[in-house]
Amino acid sequence: MDSDLSYDTNPTSSWRMFNNITYKKIKTSHIKNFSKNVERLGKDEKQFVAMAQFGGPIAVVTKRQGMSPNDIKYNITIMNLPRNEEKYKEFNRGIIVSVDWTVKEDLLLVTEDGKYHIIDIFYYNNNNDKSITLSEFVSPISEVRILNTKSRTGLVALKANQEDFIVIKNVYEPVIQTISIMSGDARSNLTITAWCIIDHTDITIAYACDNTIYTCSQSSSKKDQQQISGIGDTIIKIIPSFDCQTIALLKQSGDVLIGSKSFTNPFTLKFNGNNEKTRITDIAWCGNDAIIGIRPASAAWYDLFILDSDRSRAITPTIRETIISDTFYYTTNVWLFSELDGVRILSGDTLEFFQRVPKELYSVLQIISEEPGAQLYNAYINFESGNQLAEMLLTRLKSSKYTNGIEEAVRQCTIAASNESQPSVQKTILKAASLGRSFLSVNLNPSTNVGSKREPSIKLQTNNLFPNIIMYLHLINNLQHMAISLPITYKQFDYLGVEILINRLLRRNLHEFATKVTKFLKVPADEGENRILVQWAINNPINTNEETIAEIIKKRLSNVSGIPFIEIIREAFIAKKIIVVRRLLDTKVPVNDQIDILLILGDKNEALQRALTCGNNDLVLYVLMRIKADESPTEFMMRLEKIRSLPLSLHLQCLEEIERKKLHTDLIKKSPNEKEKIAYSCIIQRFGSPQIQNQKTELSNASKLFKEVKNDFIAHLVDDEQRLITRQDELEKKILNSLLKGLSLCATIEQLMMNNEREAEQLKKEFNMPDKRYWWIKIQVLAKKSAWSSLADFGKKPSSPIGYEPFIDICLKYGKLEEAKRYVDKSLYSSKLDEDRVPYMYAKVQMFEEAINSAVKLKASDALMFIELKCGAGNANIMQKVDAARTKLQQYDDNPFNVVRNIFKHNE
Repeated sequence: MDSDLSYDTNPTSSWRMFNNITYKKIKTSHIKNFSKNVERLGKDEKQFVAMAQFGGPIAVVTKRQGMSPNDIKYNITIMNLPRNEEKYKEFNRGIIVSVDWTVKEDLLLVTEDGKYHIIDIFYYNNNNDKSITLSEFVSPISEVRILNTKSRTGLVALKANQEDFIVIKNVYEPVIQTISIMSGDARSNLTITAWCIIDHTDITIAYACDNTIYTCSQSSSKKDQQQISGIGDTIIKIIPSFDCQTIALLKQSGDVLIGSKSFTNPFTLKFNGNNEKTRITDIAWCGNDAIIGIRPASAAWYDLFILDSDRSRAITPTIRETIISDTFYYTTNVWLFSELDGVRILSGDTLEFFQRVPKELYSVLQIISEEPGAQLYNAYINFESGNQLAEMLLTRLKSSKYTNGIEEAVRQCTIAASNESQPSVQKTILKAASLGRSFLSVNLNPSTNVGSKREPSIKLQTNNLFPNIIMYLHLINNLQHMAISLPITYKQFDYLGVEILINRLLRRNLHEFATKVTKFLKVPADEGENRILVQWAINNPINTNEETIAEIIKKRLSNVSGIPFIEIIREAFIAKKIIVVRRLLDTKVPVNDQIDILLILGDKNEALQRALTCGNNDLVLYVLMRIKADESPTEFMMRLEKIRSLPLSLHLQCLEEIERKKLHTDLIKKSPNEKEKIAYSCIIQRFGSPQIQNQKTELSNASKLFKEVKNDFIAHLVDDEQRLITRQDELEKKILNSLLKGLSLCATIEQLMMNNEREAEQLKKEFNMPDKRYWWIKIQVLAKKSAWSSLADFGKKPSSPIGYEPFIDICLKYGKLEEAKRYVDKSLYSSKLDEDRVPYMYAKVQMFEEAINSAVKLKASDALMFIELKCGAGNANIMQKVDAARTKLQQYDDNPFNVVRNIFKHNE
């Protein structure tokens, strides 16, 4: 808000009661020349006014006719910028049907021809502007709705023929989808009169045809319809609340209704305009708390009605009279822009913020409030005036009547201050909270054993909340200043977060202020100051000469720790400052990143030279492959011949099959010792070929060469791989919907076991897979399929090559403890179990007593340690038995007769 605004000493003087609900309206800023801009309209001109959320800039887009009917241009004026500056742009790329703002504060224009245009209004050139076509086959667009979330901006457009909605979830990364409305006879006689988006996640749209509401969404082709009772005329507007849980309807007659977005309950009539000379013509949400209706009461002024959003409270004659008598009057056009916790009212040259008084603030400042926060606030007021009533109020707060009375009072006052917009009132409430804190005895560095007690932790939270709120309010009050022009509330700041706030400051080129904010909030340098320096270095509007920019960056940022120069280069590339990019490449930038940038710039020779100089063969191959994609085979061969230092292995990988065969023949003639290297290059080439036949050919050539050099072991492996590829191809054709190519033998058998176990067993026999490996694969597949009875039957086979502990482990992996216990059942598996592992198996299935007994029997002290780890310190009974068993084993070891007996046993 403006710094010269003065406020009444009464903190509730700006409050006003509407229909028993308290609201407040404050002036946040003066919009320079706004009236002048909107009064320049001629008869044939059309104007759009849009404001970005959270106190962002305001755009006034005015249409003006050119010399010919097809010559249509628009003047764009941007206001509410720092220092009351204005920016102007022209637009002549189509007939505009919608103007709005993105979450990044770019201006979003949608034209009738099915295109949307992202205008970067913070830069004087048009380099960052984008134009994107919704679809090549789109009919003209009639209406558009924007969906803004915290992280993205989406767009939904209605075709002029009203057959489909076009959906884009993110305008910066467009993926175009459509939602069909209706078809056939059901659609032929219906016209959409109003619509809105009621679910941002699933993109659910509610649209009205006369007095019936339909819904459609991306995830379902089903079209639901809901006829609203009591509506006999046309619905002309549908708007959702900020949280999209409630929707409001405006009828042609001027009636306003409200209901749930699920349409499960009847809609409630909130205002009846049938008997009014001038009905409500527009409505907007005030956060989630109320609806504001605009009524042009006469040719000279406008009325604003306040309607509460309580769905259970219908209109009565008394309420209707109250609504009509309690209105705001404006003598100029009025525009309403909904916010998270209120609504911004733009009229004349002023921007005002209107909201329901937050309940935390209301409970503290209300005169007759009995809340602890109100008691503490009154105690402070009386304390300042020397009234003994302060002592009585504080004693009352500390009495047993209130649970944590002082702490709750401090908390309520602190939160109330965060919801207040006037700095003078904020200070008074915070001083009251500070008075309450002086009565809190709390150790701000409690020991770990104290932290478990409830009362100190509540006090600690209260003490931590207070300084944070003071810090944030200090920042928010500074953001209101005309030099910054970001009039946001604490709730809006909390919703945005520090990172998005910094981004908005950087968009406005307020780098110095943004740096102070990060230091004030103690943001880490990598996320704050260093990131701001990167933005300042590239996007500083003062310097336009790229050579100068590069020198300034080198001079000022080279010695600053933590500055990622590659990020500066990327930002410079995005800003199309190519000279800056080239000048900074050698400044603290890794070779990999240098080469990437050079390849993007098209400087292939320099990129290849740097790769060769660093001696990294993988990097050289990467550069050569990128170059190969852009050059003809002849040019690429000539380039390879010039590189004398290129290793043979890289040379082979860079060539096509025909070229490689010729090279292979020449190499073998010159040097037979190169056969093995050529064989390995064939194997490498096999992985790069998508065709099965080509892969077989490469492997066949490799096998032949390995056999010629007497490397039969590798040749055998290559032959097996070739056979596996052939079998995978056959199985894919035989078993539909099964992708096997590229899988290893184990992965192929695992895939087959899911549905074709006979084929899996056949493949095992063909490739002589060891039984151990096959059993491991099978028990994992059976567990994945939850085939526990089949797993138990499989475990009952005469002998398991992997033992039975893996069966237990796989059951426990899927949380099947009772299944796992089967495999230590003596009646089923006692003859097959590995005796040394029995204690461990019992411990895993939580049969601790059996585990201890078997450990004692085996005299296995290590097993006792494992049992201790499994049962944990909480099971005191088992821990005592483990200690007793360990003592027994130690006594046994200490007995000299046992030592002699062990010697004789060893000799036997």
